[in-house]
Amino acid sequence: MPHHPHPKEWIPYREGVTIAGKTSSGKGTLVEVGMEEPVEIEEQIPPKTRLTLLFADDQSQYPECVHPSAPRTDGGYYWGYTVRRCASLSSVFTESPYDDGYDVSIGTSERGLPVSRAFPPSSSKPLKFKHLLIVFGGPRGLEFASMNDEELSGRDVQGIKTRELFDHWLNVLPNQGSRTIRTDEAVFIALTALRGLWDAG
Repeated sequence: MPHHPHPKEWIPYREGVTIAGKTSSGKGTLVEVGMEEPVEIEEQIPPKTRLTLLFADDQSQYPECVHPSAPRTDGGYYWGYTVRRCASLSSVFTESPYDDGYDVSIGTSERGLPVSRAFPPSSSKPLKFKHLLIVFGGPRGLEFASMNDEELSGRDVQGIKTRELFDHWLNVLPNQGSRTIRTDEAVFIALTALRGLWDAG
């Protein structure tokens, strides 16, 4: 995966963590980026700070600190995904970091439509979206989350009506064979099942 390159593999971006120690110039900061040696940057940044660095083709130049999304938006690399934890189900939408909200929203539930039926492989084309939201519930599901959300209770959005909050209400692992799937497992299962929505290959 591009965001976890081999120490000897060169790509223009790397994730790193600042570490304590002296640089060769006595200025700047050391950053551990998974190479054989830490790299130096010009900026003074406290230890234990996560950074995304852009390396120039000219190795005599210092790596540059860039926005964490730059490898994806500027470089075209897969650079993982972001996770946002919310205090309530309604705040998933009301506290969106995007001014225009989300173009496409997907709620996951064992009571949802199987991905293969919602988006048959023969007819599915990549979805066009700027910001895709995939919402995972806890062990009791999103329906339980809606029942415990005062904002949604006041709007009578509870239980089976929870699906109305989303553009798509999907079961990413039909016939799962267990009562629940841990959320950390569900994330990777869902991203694999839904990959065809954004990747035509």
